[in-house]
Amino acid sequence: MTNQQYDSPENISPRKLKRKSSKKRNLEILEATRVLLSEKGYDKLSLRKIAVITGIHLKTLQHYFPTKEILIKSTLEYVISLYDKKVQEISTHSSDPEKNFKNYVKYLIEDTKNIQTAGFFYQLWAMSYVDEKTNNIMNKMYLDHTNNIENLIETLNPDMGNHMRKHRAVMIAALIEGMMLFVGYGKKRPKNTAHIEKEIVALCTNLAVSNDSL
Repeated sequence: MTNQQYDSPENISPRKLKRKSSKKRNLEILEATRVLLSEKGYDKLSLRKIAVITGIHLKTLQHYFPTKEILIKSTLEYVISLYDKKVQEISTHSSDPEKNFKNYVKYLIEDTKNIQTAGFFYQLWAMSYVDEKTNNIMNKMYLDHTNNIENLIETLNPDMGNHMRKHRAVMIAALIEGMMLFVGYGKKRPKNTAHIEKEIVALCTNLAVSNDSL
């Protein structure tokens, strides 16, 4: 591992400081929007509320995100980046492809039990049903999501054909999304399903390693 080089205070230019500050503020705005969407819903979201939450002037917020629609689009792209980052993080922890695959599936299942994750996706599904732009962004979001799963499958099972791998990735994503309705945050778990998460992980793994047609 190489040592990361940090700039000493005297070597940091005002422009570089401004870039760092701008990026940090941008992320704070996107995270605040994600949380507000999750907990309060689309109807309660406004640029003014986000400005208050983040402690900045409305005009400053509008410099980054001129409209509510642009803010929502950027927030959805931000959420995509969080899952991309998680895949990379998991992949660096182990050189075992099967372990990495299982860990990501476990993470996705546990993530559905998070109040903000569940709330965010419930709001996203509702918004995408009535708004074409949101639906297009959501489609891109799920395409990136299934691509992440495809990449993990390819590393685990390089002999699987492209067509089958795409199908299996979509099936795995659908299984996990569907679990949100049964074990996700705020849902009453069905009776006699105490260990269903383990079975879902096993089922997803079987879909990833088997080259047999179903």
